[in-house]
Amino acid sequence: MEQFAVRITVVDGVCQDNYHQIGREFIVNEATPAGMCLGAWQAIAPYLTALRYGGNFPWESEKGVAVVHCPDPNGITFELRRIE
Repeated sequence: MEQFAVRITVVDGVCQDNYHQIGREFIVNEATPAGMCLGAWQAIAPYLTALRYGGNFPWESEKGVAVVHCPDPNGITFELRRIE
């Protein structure tokens, strides 16, 4: 089965620990990228896995994209975009 890389971009919000800033990007091929908060990683991992294997989400307006909020209610929002 083909695997794709995924670009993770911080698109909104304020990280309580000042760990992530808007505009910061990560590219994921197989492992947790350096500098990624573990709590945020755990929140996005299921979406990331689906995108890496060609999945899409019916509630998203664009195929190959998922928008996921950090588990902190006042935290940041990530856009995950499959790189094809």
